[in-house]
Amino acid sequence: MEKLIIIKTLKELEALKEYIKENDFIAYDTETNGTGKESSIIGFSIAADTSLAYYVILSYWDVEKQTLVDLETMQGAKETIELLVGKNLIMQNAPFDCSMTVNNFGIELMPYVHTDTMILGHLLNENRSNGLKERGVELYGEDARKEQAAMKESVHKNGGVLTKEKYELYKADADLMAYYGAKDAILTLKVFYHDIEILMENPTLQAFFYDDESMPLLRGPTYDLNTTGLQVDPAKLQKLKNQLEVECLEAMAYITKEVEPYVKEKYPATGKTNIFNIGAPQQRAWLLFEKLDNEFNNLTKTGRELCKALNLKLPYSPAAKREFISVVKANKDNIWEEAKINKKTKKLGRPKKVGEPWTYMASGKESLKKLADKYKWVGKYLEYAKNDKILNTYVIGIQEKMQYNVIRPSFLQHGTTSGRYSSRKPNFQNLPRDDKRVKSCIIARKGRVFVGADYAQLEPRVFAAFSGDVRLLDCFKNGDDFYSVIGMEVFDKYDCTLKKDDSNSFAKMYPNLRNIAKVVGLSATYGTTAPKMAPTIGKSIQEAKEIIENYFEKFPDVKQLMLESHKQAKKYGEVHNMFGRPRRMPKAREIEAIYGDAPHEELPYEHRNTLNLAVNHRIQSTAASIMNRAAIACHKKLVDFVANDPRWAEVKIVLQVHDELVLEGPEDLAQEMVTVLKESMENTTKLPGVELIAEPKIGYNLAELK
Repeated sequence: MEKLIIIKTLKELEALKEYIKENDFIAYDTETNGTGKESSIIGFSIAADTSLAYYVILSYWDVEKQTLVDLETMQGAKETIELLVGKNLIMQNAPFDCSMTVNNFGIELMPYVHTDTMILGHLLNENRSNGLKERGVELYGEDARKEQAAMKESVHKNGGVLTKEKYELYKADADLMAYYGAKDAILTLKVFYHDIEILMENPTLQAFFYDDESMPLLRGPTYDLNTTGLQVDPAKLQKLKNQLEVECLEAMAYITKEVEPYVKEKYPATGKTNIFNIGAPQQRAWLLFEKLDNEFNNLTKTGRELCKALNLKLPYSPAAKREFISVVKANKDNIWEEAKINKKTKKLGRPKKVGEPWTYMASGKESLKKLADKYKWVGKYLEYAKNDKILNTYVIGIQEKMQYNVIRPSFLQHGTTSGRYSSRKPNFQNLPRDDKRVKSCIIARKGRVFVGADYAQLEPRVFAAFSGDVRLLDCFKNGDDFYSVIGMEVFDKYDCTLKKDDSNSFAKMYPNLRNIAKVVGLSATYGTTAPKMAPTIGKSIQEAKEIIENYFEKFPDVKQLMLESHKQAKKYGEVHNMFGRPRRMPKAREIEAIYGDAPHEELPYEHRNTLNLAVNHRIQSTAASIMNRAAIACHKKLVDFVANDPRWAEVKIVLQVHDELVLEGPEDLAQEMVTVLKESMENTTKLPGVELIAEPKIGYNLAELK
């Protein structure tokens, strides 16, 4: 039976202090009135065993005064939390709780975080949700819906709201929050003890988590990324906003005028439901593929599912596309998927009925690019869509979330299966690359500079190392162009050089063939089939098939890499990157039993996709680990330098975007920062047969780095 103790007085706090002193492994969690740097901790929970937890109420919501009121426990909070220094702390989402503790009490706990249960849960099973409540349901059948309903009711009763824009959980009754906060501390500890047993059974994974990557990354680079933030030039950002708004309005006015003759009959705009919206994928598909009778390029996810339900192969050829349209029309209004229970709401949904063919046709960027030359308004829409995303996701997103002209996007270690960071609020992993206007608004703080470096062709280098192909490995040693090496062999063009900038280089003599080689080089190994590749490279399906076959014939080691990855997935139901990070795909073990030795291209889409992910993980997850370990090494160097020169304490890792790492620090340390970053990125990991190259640049805004 769990014992939950709520503390409201200084006298009661003394018992908790003794409890902390007596224990070593302690779960710690905070409750706050927000997520920003200025937010306040209104309570915290402590648990050192799975049957007892304390929750300290520091502040409560006074319904009459409509404000937070401190209890006397606030006076003893710092002294109590200081006792956690030196303990082995167990947390769920440690960067948040540690940053809140520093901001409120000036106590740094991150060095003492033994395990982040969210990161550990993700490493042990990347295919599930590793939120605390979800793990509670998974392991102990604890249904959190009643707790959530009680909290929601309490918040509303006390005049608070719980929306995406405004989340006022701190307005719940303090005793209720304390009860559930204490339960969360116990659950965190229970999840830890459950998962640590599994981890200890695998020494390789244990070293990966505690020594080599997961936790060192969390304590160093991840914590810096989530707490340091980036300076914004607000005037420049506002100017960009004004400019983008005008460009978007002008583009939409042009598009509306151009498409109006085609859409006015079906969408006369006489009511809210019959107004044509070019931004709606299905309406766009209707216009392009039904009204204007263009050939569709590919199907939506639902369209692919419908194909499977109707026993159709994915339509790539014109004949297959005509068959898809014919079969869909013949089955219109028939049920193709029975009603299912919604996992979240637990309610029975509606059955899926076959609709019009165009409702299943993709009308995204890939499809639009092929029609941009035919219709000027399509090109204008692509421009509009790009600007609209920059405007809303980044410009407005940054303006809404920045505090004191500093933006602190979240960087998550558990957001991808490969081990790369994911980012949100806003997503700085997807900052526009070609359009540098947003990056130019992110500036170094006064007296500081950015030093950033991007790995040169990291994924191709990892690919070459995995394949072991001598020509691919040698191209990096010789300074040759990776895709020219592939293109020369595949297309039998030996009358040129492989140096990209030579006047008689393959890249200059056969630019179109190099572009094809760029597509084929990695994507064919990742499992892209001829029908899928053909429209991308502007060839027929038969021609694309011959190119792929020739590629594998000329590069048998690459084909072997692909087949070996498939074999591992089918035998073990998982594959690993070069450092041991797993990608679990249990359904792969069914493939051989069902389909025997059937060629990869003859397998159903879902099974091909599973095996494609196996190859993809080995390459891309290895690249992610290389970047992660470079960041860890760089952070360690920065910390070590502080002992001899305090200025290094001001140098922080402020951004990581795919294969790029960015530091910010004092101007007078710029050249030393270049050396540290280059050394960390090039020499931390040694790939077999190929060097890693990173050339740092110095800049005063992010746009100057690339």
